[in-house]
Amino acid sequence: MEFLSDDPTYPAIVLGVMAAVFLVLLKITQQGKHLILAGVSIALLGLLLLIEWLWVTETERIEDVIYGLAAAVQASDADKAADFLAPECELEQTPDRGNLVVRIVTSRFLGPITRDRLRQELDNYTFEYLRVARLQANASMISGRGTAECVIHVSAQRLEPTAFYMTPPNGMGWSFGLRETEPHVWKVTRITPGRLGTQ
Repeated sequence: MEFLSDDPTYPAIVLGVMAAVFLVLLKITQQGKHLILAGVSIALLGLLLLIEWLWVTETERIEDVIYGLAAAVQASDADKAADFLAPECELEQTPDRGNLVVRIVTSRFLGPITRDRLRQELDNYTFEYLRVARLQANASMISGRGTAECVIHVSAQRLEPTAFYMTPPNGMGWSFGLRETEPHVWKVTRITPGRLGTQ
């Protein structure tokens, strides 16, 4: 059931193909049973899509937080970005001690991430793009904790002093820790930069 709730794509494809096959068989054989089977397949497909539309998992809520945070940062909207962060949110030192570029780029942002700090920093950047790829999220309902791992592709310019930043083609890996601050509401508590050029 967890698989169906997280990604109903494959069951939906199977039901759609089954409906198409039964409709083709109806055309060829002119037997009413194929019409009934096609109708059942279409009804099940509709029910599956309705459940997917209504049923949002905690993992999907965490994904929405990461996508929302990325969109707010790209728009340089500090207040909106801060809404996705828990009060104790911190940017941690990268565990990739060998990658000097990652350490230099992120060292100036280490520590607590407050609304005022976000305003101060984001007002000084313009983003050509900021894309999230290969996002994998997990939620634990028992502990109320979650994680997200992704690769981010960024092209940005710092205004003063002027500097231009762009991740390599493979992007830069990031890890996020989250907690459920109230039922079905997740906030980021930890941001950890990873490797440039993550595969």
